[in-house]
Amino acid sequence: MIQFSSRTLAAASIAAVVTLAGCGQKDEPAAAAGGTPLRLGIIESITGAAASYGDAHNKGTRLAIEEINKAGGFNGMPIEVHAEDDKSDPATGINAAKKLITQRKVDAIVGSDASLVTIAFSKENEKYKVPLMNGMAGSPTITEQGFKYTWRIKITDNQLDTKAIETYIQDKKAHKIAFLAENSDYGKPPTKAAADRARELGAEVVAYEEYNRGETDFKAQLTNIRDHAPDVLFVHGYYTEGSIIARQIRELGIKTQLIVNEGQGVAKFQELAGDAAEGAVFPTTWLPGLSDERSKQFEAAYRARYNSEPGAFAAGSYEAVYTVLEAARKGGGSSAEQIQAGLAQLQGFDTLLGPVHFDQKNQNDGAIKLAHFSGGKIVPLQ
Repeated sequence: MIQFSSRTLAAASIAAVVTLAGCGQKDEPAAAAGGTPLRLGIIESITGAAASYGDAHNKGTRLAIEEINKAGGFNGMPIEVHAEDDKSDPATGINAAKKLITQRKVDAIVGSDASLVTIAFSKENEKYKVPLMNGMAGSPTITEQGFKYTWRIKITDNQLDTKAIETYIQDKKAHKIAFLAENSDYGKPPTKAAADRARELGAEVVAYEEYNRGETDFKAQLTNIRDHAPDVLFVHGYYTEGSIIARQIRELGIKTQLIVNEGQGVAKFQELAGDAAEGAVFPTTWLPGLSDERSKQFEAAYRARYNSEPGAFAAGSYEAVYTVLEAARKGGGSSAEQIQAGLAQLQGFDTLLGPVHFDQKNQNDGAIKLAHFSGGKIVPLQ
């Protein structure tokens, strides 16, 4: 049995032949003689509003799978991968999960990159008792539903947003805090938690505004925020709206420190916001340029495979695959039941996001870093 906890992160060549069938795809390496391979389902946003996130999820998961299969797979057999595009849509995600579980007979699912999609389809994993591992989506609701078969190695957006606010209040002496959040289960819980923490620390929440996904004019909310002259403005949502908000902050002449959530801490935000992205800060679980050996190896492998720079989402989805494999090893086999049993035994398993420490809700804890956009790059905040 392969010990994936001591894995080698060398750049790997493609070990799978991809065939397309409808909206799904099957990444199927040559089958080994005898035995039953581990069948891994992947749900991700290849198309739709979250496609940029889906691209990171796709690259991270496939790099891990290529490495594992190049090293001999699991129990001497390559992982069999069945992937579905959730189209950034919760209903499509539900159908994808049903297909993977009832037709493809997968042993576990990794995904999605989109929080609202993951919340929707995780009910299917619970119904059919098939483990779901998430390394990317941030809504706290994902692991607050009381589901036994939903696990997440990524920390929640509540934790990320709160830590960022704590840093600016405690270390940078910010006192007046404003929030602008997407009016959804993605945007509101993390910012409400961060606002509560700000008040606990003695800061004043001078404005709390919301917007709906798909809107393009935020000047009414921003004008109200400007009138309160906050030291910090925290915007939580997707980069599509967030990049417009950043530009309109500049247009309205608002002088404040802009903080955005991890979901906007991506190159696409910078591309869409242009110069308005400069100086924006965001909390993150991983970023390029870290000095530890695991991070350096992953970054080198990713660059060699894709000729681009990885981010936290690629790192989290990459480790989600390795976490499933380690669970199969701990559980003694590749069935859904064995993987579920193995997941409960992973305390201390080392990942790029830090050691795994699942709580009673199957939610991992972990370290948080702050980064910012500077000179067209994402760099650590000093």
